[in-house]
Amino acid sequence: MLNFSPQQLLNKLSTVCTSKQQLWVAYSGGLDSHVLLYTVAQLQEQFPNLKAIHIHHGLHTQADNWAKHCQSICQNLNINLQIIKVKIDKKSRESLENCARIARYQAIKTVIAPNDVVLTAQHADDQAETLLLQLLRGSGVPGLAAMPTKAKLGQAWLIRPLLEYTRLQLHEYAQQVQLKWIEDSSNQDIRFARNFLRHKVMPNLRENWPQTSYVFARAAQHQAEADELMQDLAKIDWQTCQTKQFNQLQLTALGNLSTARQHNLLRFWLKKLNFPIPSTAQLQHICHDVLQSKLDRQPLVRWQGAEVRRYHNILYAMPNLPMIPNSSQYLDWKLPMSLQLPLGKLVAQQHQGKGIVIPENYLLKIGFRQGGEKIRLHGQQHTVKKLLQAKHILPWHRKFIPFIFLENQLIAIANVAIHDNFIAKQEQIAWDIKWKY
Repeated sequence: MLNFSPQQLLNKLSTVCTSKQQLWVAYSGGLDSHVLLYTVAQLQEQFPNLKAIHIHHGLHTQADNWAKHCQSICQNLNINLQIIKVKIDKKSRESLENCARIARYQAIKTVIAPNDVVLTAQHADDQAETLLLQLLRGSGVPGLAAMPTKAKLGQAWLIRPLLEYTRLQLHEYAQQVQLKWIEDSSNQDIRFARNFLRHKVMPNLRENWPQTSYVFARAAQHQAEADELMQDLAKIDWQTCQTKQFNQLQLTALGNLSTARQHNLLRFWLKKLNFPIPSTAQLQHICHDVLQSKLDRQPLVRWQGAEVRRYHNILYAMPNLPMIPNSSQYLDWKLPMSLQLPLGKLVAQQHQGKGIVIPENYLLKIGFRQGGEKIRLHGQQHTVKKLLQAKHILPWHRKFIPFIFLENQLIAIANVAIHDNFIAKQEQIAWDIKWKY
């Protein structure tokens, strides 16, 4: 167990970043971030590109004074400080802590450049608390891995170089070099889950197991290694199950995997698609209700931000679809303006000899499928239902396809067909209309 020192920090930083990178210290003014800022300032010969950033949440009556304190400290250390004010957008079911954290990182992303390094001051006690919180939430291996030393932050890097040290070690160093830091009174409020663990649970654990923080940090590291193995396995399974489309998986190959590997692959796949990860219960619904349904069914599992559907032998992931449009209502469309639709939009460009011939200054009507529609193609009447099937339009998109009417006549189905009487001849100026979704 090494005591904290600038040399120890230098040894750590040298393994995770280079002297050429721009370093930003996330500086709140509290003990931990002050120790980090002060120590990195002693290493400017090795890391000359150093700045600090302070996020002004405005949640505390002393927030303005804290910003002034941080500015004063940075001036004394000859470090440029950028102060950013943020507004916390708290949703009803989210904790204030989590909302502030999200706002903080979003603000940081606005000022950093690709390959910059953001240093934050989380330590071993923070890691232990995070592990406990994740356990209490019933998190899986990725959650129990807690906070990694190095992670991506947009196109930059987030590095936590103090995870090997306890708050007591940082406090002893701060006293040794006579630092003056901010004490946030809200850190004593045990209504916050992390504060409750910090002040009510962790002291009792340390009384019986003095090395609790180190043991929990080691457990988190074991989980991080297990998560790495799970990601490697998911990549192998994804290569077996993937199709040419990134948001699709082959159900036969997926069905050959064990349930545990199915869950692992689905989490990996959805994360790569930047979708929210479903709960354990939702994953079970996907594996049971969707994967095992009959081929003629179109099962759906939906959660906030994403949904998974099946069509034939393919599993599809997508953002939540909007409400199905009212098929009895019509939208007016005046070319050449684009038209926003419940799903996507219609766009039109003029071309010679390509597209739909529309009389000048006519107002088009846009409707949606009611059932039983027909359109004349190649000299014959065709049912729209069969056309959509032939074009392999996915069933859940068919209710959203825009039907284009001129004086109550169906003249085109966007991306699918144009009525014989309105197809442009070689010399005619026409409209090339696309449905983009």
